[in-house]
Amino acid sequence: MRDPYLLLGIVVKPQGLHGEVKLHHETGDPARFLDLTTVYLRRGEVYAPATVLGARLSGSDVYLTFEGVDDREAAEKLRGQTLYIDRAHARPLGKGEVFVVDLLGVHATDTDGNEIGTITDVMQNGGADVLVFSTPRGPMMAPFLKRLVRELDVSAARM
Repeated sequence: MRDPYLLLGIVVKPQGLHGEVKLHHETGDPARFLDLTTVYLRRGEVYAPATVLGARLSGSDVYLTFEGVDDREAAEKLRGQTLYIDRAHARPLGKGEVFVVDLLGVHATDTDGNEIGTITDVMQNGGADVLVFSTPRGPMMAPFLKRLVRELDVSAARM
């Protein structure tokens, strides 16, 4: 079953004296934060809603202000917290796009139907994402390129 929440980022540190925090975001579109009104803080297995009062960008950096977080001390308590969004409010996916988290656990076979392995990680380091597979012979990596992936069905967890 897919997780109903998607990772947005991690609070890195307080910014200034009035409760703003800097976020290490996990999105290709930081401007997405400008429209958010609610995010979820994960505490154990519970996702607690937090109201976003303001967001700003500085280059690729994202800064957020939350309801009830009015000073540096309160912002410091958020350091290291992971922020999520529920799938209902996530940005719509374009044709051929998938959320990275939905690739984890997908079983891959080659064009002859031979088992390759299961995706255990997706490395996003530059030009092309790299899929990490758990295989009978140990870990294997392959670039996530359209010409190498003939079919992907995330809902059926197969590629």
